[in-house]
Amino acid sequence: MQNSAPRLTLARTLLYSMASAGLNIMGMTMDTWLLYFYAPPQGSGRAAHLPAALVGALLLPISLWDAAIDPFIGHWSDTTRSRCGRRRPFLILGAPAMALFLVLVWMPPAGASPALTALYLVLMVTGFRTALSLVGIPYDGTLPEMAPQPTDRVQLSYWKNVLGIVGVLIAAVAAAPLFETAGPVAMGAVAGGVGMVAIWLTLLGLREAERPAGETMGVLEGMRATLENRQFIYLALSTLFVYVAYGVVLADLPYFATLVVGASESSVSLLQGAMIIVMAATGPLWAMWNRRVPQRRLLNAAMLGTAVVLGLSFLVGSVPGVPALAQGLAMMGLSGIALGGYFIVVYALMGSVVDYDEMLTGNRREANYYGTFSFARGLGGAAATLILPLLLQGLGYSRANPLGARAAFLVAAAFVLIGLGIFRGYRLGDTPKETRANLGLPEA
Repeated sequence: MQNSAPRLTLARTLLYSMASAGLNIMGMTMDTWLLYFYAPPQGSGRAAHLPAALVGALLLPISLWDAAIDPFIGHWSDTTRSRCGRRRPFLILGAPAMALFLVLVWMPPAGASPALTALYLVLMVTGFRTALSLVGIPYDGTLPEMAPQPTDRVQLSYWKNVLGIVGVLIAAVAAAPLFETAGPVAMGAVAGGVGMVAIWLTLLGLREAERPAGETMGVLEGMRATLENRQFIYLALSTLFVYVAYGVVLADLPYFATLVVGASESSVSLLQGAMIIVMAATGPLWAMWNRRVPQRRLLNAAMLGTAVVLGLSFLVGSVPGVPALAQGLAMMGLSGIALGGYFIVVYALMGSVVDYDEMLTGNRREANYYGTFSFARGLGGAAATLILPLLLQGLGYSRANPLGARAAFLVAAAFVLIGLGIFRGYRLGDTPKETRANLGLPEA
């Protein structure tokens, strides 16, 4: 395992983490408003381009495509050789492609038939998701290279999460007012431009490993070795179910804000902001707890806390004497504590998975693992795009009957609990020495 890299400076860490902000600015804008734009609720005054269930059905194969290509992008990034390095070309070219599709997706052909509108949606979202993977997978694969030491990984993961939260906050604060006043095209242009610049700033702080990685394995052989890593499978499957929950909640927020809370579309930014600000404020607590508590136990606590808060969010609006918006803000804030910890710790754990793989194969295949990890996240997102429209149409999503928007939180809590149960099989330690002890492996 490579351990000779110098310690990270704060300046390099912040520059490196800028891509996390850029990816979240663009990704959150798309994830939050896409379904709402194409299938707004009744009485919103907005034109419905497609039925909600059809949008969900269309997004499912796109998400599956996105998930399926991630391991191949990871292998491509691990084995790329260029003057710019293995990862930089993907960030340079992928960021403007993301920005372009983020503008075009809000411009379906005027007066088009439902079939043509559906085709347009599929093409635009597929282009955006492919470009996002071409940036995100190589970028995530650099974390173990940037921080070979386990303690540095948590710090780098923390700052990535903080800058990611800043990106989410920018998207939450800016996107909702832009959507409501200037329109979705202007929203996409602003989010795309700011996100692209943020991703390019990361190039100033990126540091790649000098030692080649992944040269001795072909793509299929590498995928087979990845899928035979049982500890990674525990983590990836658990993550899949958590991301189902996260995707359901994220896409439900506009419906939740307007139908359950009874506020305007712009109030979505308040709910997201409450979650994000608490994530940022409590991040140092998770970093401090990491010095005292194994990362495995921290992730268990984060998932349990997430499930409890999401389940209680079903009751928002039913507590007498307390404004529904205040109840929603409180629940979003509490969810930020648990979700913030989850996002910090789960990415740090991936560094341990890569170290364990090197014990088994003798290769450093960072992006291959992050690509397969993203495959699991993508499957979770794909399931969410199908589950939420079915909930809304099956249980109701009108002001008179917002049960579907409420029940989404109970369903999300159930998926997190399933993920928690799966993760109980994970046994890796925070360092290679701890991993060998936990699994009964001989010392190196």
